[in-house]
Amino acid sequence: MKNLTLFLSLFLLVFSIGCSDSEDADVNNPNIPNTPEGENPAPEIPDDPERVDYELASVNDSGVTGFASFIPNEDGTTTVYIDLENASQGIHPASINFGNADEGGTVAITLNECECEISETVVTQYDNGTPVTFLELVTFDGHLLIYESPSDATVIANTNIGSNAF
Repeated sequence: MKNLTLFLSLFLLVFSIGCSDSEDADVNNPNIPNTPEGENPAPEIPDDPERVDYELASVNDSGVTGFASFIPNEDGTTTVYIDLENASQGIHPASINFGNADEGGTVAITLNECECEISETVVTQYDNGTPVTFLELVTFDGHLLIYESPSDATVIANTNIGSNAF
């Protein structure tokens, strides 16, 4: 619960600052909350995780990186929080797709667009209406994609999630 409170506090702080084109940004900061500098998120899913973090990798020479966090909510839903680095200040659609990132796959869940490099979506079901839980998402055979813009479906960042991440 303490980590969730810390995460929400950090989110509100980042959200209240808004978009910024600051050239003073710390590019050496891994931007993964609760992770010591220079360390990657845990490579295994614990039995009862408070959240699971995935690092987003740059695709198509975009330079865009960041992280996606899957956070369980008390009501059984999952919050998918995305924080991009080095993305343009435009709107970047995001989705969770079937299969691994190397092979690709169709969209399973359409996420809220990343605006000001941040997106937060409460996920309760797949796009086809089938309910999905936190544990099903963090073991899902899928990957997460970030796109250039609503009119340009070029993938600028991705990460394997669930069973594909480990």
